[in-house]
Parts: sequence; structure tokens; C-alpha cells
Amino acid sequence: MATLNNSSMKQTNRIKTRMNSIRQMSNSKWKQFSHIYSKFLIRFSWSIFSISLLITVGLLVCFFLLMEIRAFDQNDFIMQNGLTMKNAIRLRKIFGNDTELRIHQQLNLYPALDIIIKRKLGDNARSDNLTNMLNETIIEEMLNLDKQIQSVQINDKNKSVKYNYSSLCTKINHACIIDGNYILSDKFREDMSNLIPPNNGYYVDALGANGIPEFMFGKNYYLTDVLPIVPDYQEDEEEEEKQEQDHGSNKIISYIPLFRLRYSLNTSSLEMRQLAIDWEREVFRYLKEEFKSELIELSPLTSTAISDVITKTAHDEGLYMMIMFLIFFILLGIFISIQGNFHTSVGYLPLCGILSIGLSTGATFGLISIFHIRIIEPMALLVFIVAIIECMRFSIVCGEYHRIITEHLIAVTDTSSEINIEKILPSIIESTHPYFIVSTLIISIVYSLFSICSPLSSTMPICLTLVLYIFLNYIVHSTFFSSCLVITIKRVSSRRHGLFCYRLSKDYYTKTNREFNKLKLLKTKIRSLLNIDSIWKKLFTSILSLLFIVFITLSMWFGLSIDTCLYDNKFLPHNAYSLRSHMQSQADDFDMGPVIMFTIPEETNYENEQVQLAMRFLLKQCVNETRTNTFKLLWLDYENINSIITGHDPLEFRITPFSHNDLIVSEGQDYSKIVASRFYCQYKSVKGDREDIRTMNQMYTYANQNPIPSIFPYSLVFPNYESLGQLRIEMCLLIFALIICSFITTFILFISLKNSLLIISHLLALLAGSLTCLYLFHNLTFNFVNACWLYVVPILFIDTLIHVCYNQQNSKWKYNRVIISLIISTLILYLFPIQTYIFKIIISSIIYQSIICFILINLILPSWLYLFQSNNDNNNNNKDNNINNDQIDTVTNPAMTIIVESQSLPNGVEMNNPVNESNGNINHPI
Repeated sequence: MATLNNSSMKQTNRIKTRMNSIRQMSNSKWKQFSHIYSKFLIRFSWSIFSISLLITVGLLVCFFLLMEIRAFDQNDFIMQNGLTMKNAIRLRKIFGNDTELRIHQQLNLYPALDIIIKRKLGDNARSDNLTNMLNETIIEEMLNLDKQIQSVQINDKNKSVKYNYSSLCTKINHACIIDGNYILSDKFREDMSNLIPPNNGYYVDALGANGIPEFMFGKNYYLTDVLPIVPDYQEDEEEEEKQEQDHGSNKIISYIPLFRLRYSLNTSSLEMRQLAIDWEREVFRYLKEEFKSELIELSPLTSTAISDVITKTAHDEGLYMMIMFLIFFILLGIFISIQGNFHTSVGYLPLCGILSIGLSTGATFGLISIFHIRIIEPMALLVFIVAIIECMRFSIVCGEYHRIITEHLIAVTDTSSEINIEKILPSIIESTHPYFIVSTLIISIVYSLFSICSPLSSTMPICLTLVLYIFLNYIVHSTFFSSCLVITIKRVSSRRHGLFCYRLSKDYYTKTNREFNKLKLLKTKIRSLLNIDSIWKKLFTSILSLLFIVFITLSMWFGLSIDTCLYDNKFLPHNAYSLRSHMQSQADDFDMGPVIMFTIPEETNYENEQVQLAMRFLLKQCVNETRTNTFKLLWLDYENINSIITGHDPLEFRITPFSHNDLIVSEGQDYSKIVASRFYCQYKSVKGDREDIRTMNQMYTYANQNPIPSIFPYSLVFPNYESLGQLRIEMCLLIFALIICSFITTFILFISLKNSLLIISHLLALLAGSLTCLYLFHNLTFNFVNACWLYVVPILFIDTLIHVCYNQQNSKWKYNRVIISLIISTLILYLFPIQTYIFKIIISSIIYQSIICFILINLILPSWLYLFQSNNDNNNNNKDNNINNDQIDTVTNPAMTIIVESQSLPNGVEMNNPVNESNGNINHPI
């Protein structure tokens, strides 16, 4: 048994010895890099400063001269190579461009004016008599509204021709539809007092005015039993039979809470689309600002209204975000500058760090502009992220500079001795740049992979811009800011380090050392007074560590529970009353969403009973879903297949107008073929949550299981739902990829398993925890409004966690001052009336990430380190006792001591008994 233990211990010692040898080699390579780079900086500091400044300023000028900015909307997220877009292309090939088609047959969202009209009430009373729209006066007001809408005019781009709705319809080849225009017809006024529900599901008059009751009246209209009206004269038998077939029952519509009209402009070219958008915007403005009525209140919506109001509000409130970052920079500059005294302060380095942010920003977007790549608006969010990352980096550099320069000055005994910059600078570089390189590599690798692999259209420009931005930011930091650091240290060496550049006395260092030693003694006494008994300390740290594990578990659970959303009222600013009212009415008063069309793209024997049953069964499956209503539209119910196939009349007489666009018929001499057809069911609403996405996936499943070959579903919202589903998956994959890449990269470059595990556990807690807070306190959903921000915010504190895990015993103030400045500046924004949804998410996510990161580095990480250290001490004691008691001969562990000059890497200063990684200081070398 003893031999077996000896053999196992030998094998373990060999592995540990090899790992420590590799770790020592890695340390030497980083040390060599630091010395070479520091010599280069010392020798060419002013040249590097001038060249980097010249290049970045030149690129900044190119940005201002050549930049092209384009608008950004949810269509930028559409998966152009996705299944739904391929189906849309197939539909266009089969049925042609979907202009001149009814709204339920459209493949795209075309310009339109959608109005929900209700009676205006003088008080809060709500009764059927006061809200019923079946009133002659209300109908007159509706006709007046229609007249004013159609008279609104716009100018073309040359301002030479004016267009109203009718002239636009003529210019767009009469591709205009007023859904619900049956309300405006004479027949509706005639039948209003005895309005009978249509048997075939829709109203239509002789002039073509039509409308579906659920669209025109909402879902809350009332039916009343009324005896049929008997005329004074006797009708013939045929008219009586026809009346019975048309009316069917003795129920009439007696109460209608609202009317709804939709003025569509189904454009076929970009020029016409722009004219149509200009018209809908002008009408929307007119209805909000100029239209006055004492009888009705309007809730209008256009295809661009929501995006327009969100964009305008974001642009107006962008100043608040600039104020936040200005406060952040000021606070951070103060916190960094007040550290130390005249000879240990960092001088103007905070200002140089802020300048490096501006230079790297100008260089990034200037380089993009040189290649004539248009900048999309969400790229401005990258500036927020990279600015915070760079602030953390130069705060870490200033913190390490302060620590190293202080340690150096403590050792100064000769008042005439000069500060050796060749010793100080390599130590600063060695304690900062390796971690910055690693974090830059992690971000570049992960986001480069996502730009290549993600099918979302917007992912590539956002991710590649971020990769370029973070790379150029590090280059600017390594050149411009590092040269400023060298210049600062040279000022220290020449004793002109005060902010006002006056020369300090030669004995100033020794005098301040005495004061520093007194302060250090006072701190030691305070720590001894606050020293907690080891038993209670271990209990406290164990509870914190247990809570940390529970927090990670719950955060992952809640993070996976975050839903998707296509639209929510919280996206709109508070003053968008009409839009909010319209969208709320759609949710409360209607059970109508976009239709789902099933298309049979090839010739099929529709006379076959099995084919007809398969079509009806597919509609039945669709109707039985939880997110669909009872609407069904199947051309088989209205058309005579035999007449279509064998009839000799012109085709327009063999197919009813309502099915004209649902059938593609190839005519022959004696026999015609139906080469394609489509039929419909309908969503209840347009929420865009996971249940809606599941319903979409079910439609694909039902179509694949159906015996009719090649049948496929499509809906106007399928591209959006497909992108939302992909977006939710990619958010989870992004966090997973960052964690995996962080572990692999840090372990390969620093050879420390324990520190790599600490990094990824804290990173997981940070990312999952911040998403959980947003989900619990702000009802966060994955949507197209916050998607770009959620894509880039996970990298906010990667530098912080990597650096703190490898410099565990050093002061945390260099991280805390950035976090505290962020929290204060974002909390100040709550004093401003911010209404933009994305800005609220930005502020909240920064606050939650900052608070969680603060807790992690100041409480959780020290707790884990204390437990590790206690466990190591216990293991060492047990090992010594076993050796003394059992007298077992074991392999003697060789002892090595690595002396690192100036303690540039505090986690690699001294390593005793390196073959046992658990021995000695927990801060293992990198």
C-alpha cells in the first residue's frame, strides 16, 4: 500500500513540476516582453507620442469628412438567408409582387395609415349608449375624417408636384386599399339600423367596398336578437329565399365600440415607397396636431411612426448620456489624481487616458469611413463600452504605477539618488499589459467568430466594428498613453512631477517616506484591531461562498427564463399617447394579428378528396393553437373547382374576386390547371414572445407532416420571429463563448488553472447576475431595441476580473474608483426625465454590473482566497503530521525561488516548493 502511495505521489509531483516549469517559462517570456517594450518606449517616447497622435488625429479628420450614417431598424436583424426569407422569395416568384393585394396577402409591411376611432367622452362615464359608434352623427364625422385624410398633400423631392392619397394611388398603378372602407359606403349607412353579420365572414357592396367585422369593429361588438323586418309589400319567393340565405338568423349588430380604417399604399419601387412614407408621416402629423373633433378621438399608427418617435426621442436625450460620461470622466479623474502626494501622484495621466479614448474612437470610425462603409446608429453604443474599458485600463495602470513608485521611493535612502526609470517602467508594463493583451484577444476571438457564424444581418457590422475598435484602442493605449506614462516617469526622475511642474527638493522623498511610514504603522494598528477570529472569519467566508454558488445557479435559471418580444408599450416614450393608445387597443379590443398563409407551390389534384381533407386538417391544426384565433380562409369553400378547370368562360368570371390572388391557373384549350394556391389562418396578436415563436415552428412542423407535397407556411411576422428566436439563442451562446474563451486563453497564456477557474466563475456570476437583475426589476426581454447593447455589454469588466484574479493581494482601489464613478454618474441620470427605453436599459445594466462587480472583487473573491489558503494550510499541516507519525519516505520536493525585480508581477514574486501548486501564496505566477 505504501509503495502504491509513493508511486502515485511521484507521478503527481512530476506533473506539478512540469506545470511549474511551463509557468516559469511563461513568466520569463512576459518579463522579456516587458523589458524590450519598456526600452523601446524609453528611447522613442516623444516619437511614439507624436506619430500616434498624428495618425489618430488624421483618421479622426477623415471620419468627420467622409462619414456616412444610416438609420437602423428591426429589418437590419432579418436573417436574409433564413428559411422564412427563402419562402418569401418563392412566394414572389409564384404570385408576383404583392402590390394590389389585400392586407392579409402581403409579404412585407408597406406604408399605411391605421386608425382606431372611438367616441369622445366628456367625463369618465362608460356606457354602451355613450360609446356606441352606430350613430348618424358619428358616421358623418367618419366621412369628414376620410375626406380630410385623402386631401392631405405632400410634395415630391423636387417640390414641383403635389400628391394626395388618390393621386399617389394613380401614380402607383392604383395599388391602394382602404381596409374597412365598408364603413364609408352608402350601403353601410342604409343597413346601420339593421346590421346583420355576414355569413361568409366579410361585408362587400356593389362598388367593391369591403370589410371584416372583427377588423372594423373589434372583438367587443354586441349581437342582439331582433325579429326580421317585414316590408309593407309582398316579396316574391326568390327574394325571400335569397334574404334567408344572406341573413341566416335574426341577430343584428346593435353595439360597436370602435371603428378601424387602414389606408394602404402598396408601393413597388423605392421612389414610390419614399413618397408613400412621406404621405403617411404628413397625415400622422396632421391628425395629431391639426385635426379637431368634438365627437371622435383618434389613435393613428403608421408603418414608420414607432421607429420615428423612438429615434427622435433617443436623439433628443443623447445629451443626457453625454452628461453622464462627462460626470464619469470628471469623477474618475479626481479619484485618480488625488491618490498619493506630489511625488507619487500620476500627474496628467487621467487626461491622457481620456484623450486616448477620443483618439481610438476617431481612428476606428475614420478607418471605416475611408473604406466608404456606412456607420449604423447602434455603433455609438460601442463608444460607451470601449470608453469604460479604457478608463478601467488606465486606472489599473495608474494604480500599478502608484504602487510601484511608492515601493521604489520607500527604498530610497540616499537623498541624491535618482529614480531608475529602467526598473520602474518594466514592472508597470509587466503588471498591466499581459492582462490587457489577453482581454483584447478574448474579445477579438469571440466577436470575430460571431460575425462569421451568426445568420443575423446586423451581427457582422457590429461585431467586426467592435473587434476593430478594441484592437485600435489597445494600440493607442500601448503607444500614445504609454508614451505619456514614460514622460510622466521622466518628470518623476527630474523631480518635476507636481501638477505645476516646479522642482521638488532633493530630500523631499525621504521626508515624505517618514510620513508614509507613520501612516503605514497606523493602518497596521487599525487592521490588528479589526482582525477577526479565524473561526468566525472562516464561517463568514464560507457563507459568502455558498451564497455565491446559489447566486450563480439562480442567475442562470432566471437568465434562461428571459423571453423575447417584438413590441412592448415600454419601448415608447411617455408622451407618445396616440401610439400607446393604438397599440393598447390592438391588444385589448382585437383578437387579430397577421395571417399565416399556407402555400402549395406546385400542381396538385384538388379534386382529390384526400387533398381537400389535408388542407382542411392543416387549418384545423392551426386554429387549435393557443396563439391563433378562429379565422380561416380557404378558397375551396367559395370556388367551384370543376368550373375553374373545365370552364370556357374568361378566368376572371370563373374565380370570385376574393380568391383571385390565391390561385395561379394555367389555361389550356380544353383543360386548365391550378399550378399554385394558398389559404390562411391567423395569429391573435403580435407579441413576439416564445409562445408566438413556438407557434411559428409548429406551423412548419404541421406543413412538413402534411401529405400535400412541398406545402410551406409564411407570415408577415415570420422573419421577425425567426430573428428573435435566433437572437435569444445567440445571447446565451455569447456568454458561453466568452466564458470558454476566457478559460482557454488565460490558462494557455498564464498556466494557472485555479486563477482561470476563478475568472470564469466570477465572469459567469457577473453576466448572468446582471441579466437576472434586469429581468426581475425591469422585466427584460430580448428584442430588437436592446439587442445591440446586450450584444456588447458582457465585455464591460473582463479586464477587471482578469487583472484582479492575478493580482489578488494588491489594493482594489484602482478598480473601485472606476466602479464608484460609474455608479454615481449613472445614478445622477435618474434626476433627468429620460424616456428612451434603450437608455434606461443602458443605465440599469451599467449599475447592476458595477454593483455586482464591486461585490465580487471586494467580498466574494477574498472569501474564496481565504478558504483556499486555509485549506492549503490544513493540508500542509496534515501532510507534516503524517510524515512525522508514519515515517514514510517520500520524494523530496525540490525548492525553487524565482526573484522578480521590483515585484512587477506580485503573483510571481516568490514561489517556494513549486511542485505543489497549493503551497505558498495563493497568487500563482502567470
